[in-house]
Amino acid sequence: MSIWIVDDETNLAGGLKKAFEKKGYSVKCIPTIHELQEALNTEIPSLVFLDQCLPDGNGLDMLPIILKIAPRCRVVMMTAFGDSSLVVRAIRQGAYNYLDKPFPLDAAMNMVTRAFESIRLQNQAEVMMADESNLLLGSSPAMEKVSETLSKLAPYQDVTVLLTGESGTGKEVAARMIHRASNCQGEFVAVNCSAIPEALLEAELFGYAKGAYTGADSNKPGLIEVADKGTLFLDEIGDLPLSLQTKLFRFIDQRTIRPLGSTKEKKISLKLICATCLDLEKKVREESFRKDLYFRISVIPIKLPPLRERGKDILELASYFLGDCSKRMNRPLPELTEEVQEVFLSYPWPGNVRELRNMIERILILRSQADSLVRLADLPMEMLDAHPVGLVPESRAVAPGASLNDTIDRVERELITAALAKCGGNRTQAAAELGISRFSLIRRMQRHGLE
Repeated sequence: MSIWIVDDETNLAGGLKKAFEKKGYSVKCIPTIHELQEALNTEIPSLVFLDQCLPDGNGLDMLPIILKIAPRCRVVMMTAFGDSSLVVRAIRQGAYNYLDKPFPLDAAMNMVTRAFESIRLQNQAEVMMADESNLLLGSSPAMEKVSETLSKLAPYQDVTVLLTGESGTGKEVAARMIHRASNCQGEFVAVNCSAIPEALLEAELFGYAKGAYTGADSNKPGLIEVADKGTLFLDEIGDLPLSLQTKLFRFIDQRTIRPLGSTKEKKISLKLICATCLDLEKKVREESFRKDLYFRISVIPIKLPPLRERGKDILELASYFLGDCSKRMNRPLPELTEEVQEVFLSYPWPGNVRELRNMIERILILRSQADSLVRLADLPMEMLDAHPVGLVPESRAVAPGASLNDTIDRVERELITAALAKCGGNRTQAAAELGISRFSLIRRMQRHGLE
């Protein structure tokens, strides 16, 4: 990872260079725009600290040129003027972030860490997009354990796996990963046990012979037979009717099937992967699920953790979905601001990975396309208010002649201003005073122009 410091202040540039090199980075100091243009002809930087005011021009003018040559590069603008319009322009043109001079060394170090983490997430997302089988993978210990178990299943054909976990955790994705890793000769056949009417489910699974019942004009192979030499995925196995549980148990035990109306049995070889979000042990106690079938399908039990327990996997998956959705919509790939990343990491994600994917798509459709960043203002309010604390202050009366919306805006602005003043500008304490989350407070501040 290479860092370029484009600044004519030799003391600042030299101090940053020395500090970054101690951390093992390759660092180059460039004092002018002309030398920057020459350097870009021969090298591609990973991170550029770009000063706005340079001896031979405005550093901001070089921002689009840098990003065109090095689209993966992160550019941090440095300015001594504190011009908010300049910052807005820089961010809109693709700057990763900015620093107001003078800034402490820790701020620059933190910026480097976050910028390189951003690059790592982008690279990982592109790898995941190139190989969809990696979609389930993550760096969290919980997912590493799951992935290790899945990889051990690949060499075995007649194996039975039970995937459990909340809805949306990726059970079918895990099943497809097992199938792909196995290089099976047969197909991957998915059956939702709760979606097919009970009267049809037996015929769908086991097939039927010609004349088995009225309308059976020809032999029809069941989905179990279709999956021969491949993988059969029985989703929502907990909803399988009791009348079919006995027949499924016999198939698992004997690995043979007999279609309806047939007297001949057929030998079947396949991977059987069952999945459920229900508590099967509880259903066994309630006698709505056969105990012997439960023990037979749970030879290799794998529990997929909920997204809220996967730590920074959330950001890795968010990066993947951002890239995938942006590509499908033919739109520029935006990045999540640090505040949005904090929200994502703290939000409980009751719908798990499925909810995250849908949320990213929703954000990309509704957000402003002129901005290169996904900000708090782009998030739905329910995400920001997921963890409200404290008590909501008393409401105030509507002023004579004022509309309800104007009054709500005025009162909200006054309450926020008063809370910030009371807490000395501390946003966390002010949010607690107002009974909302810190993220919700920041978004409301942005709407009222209080930032």
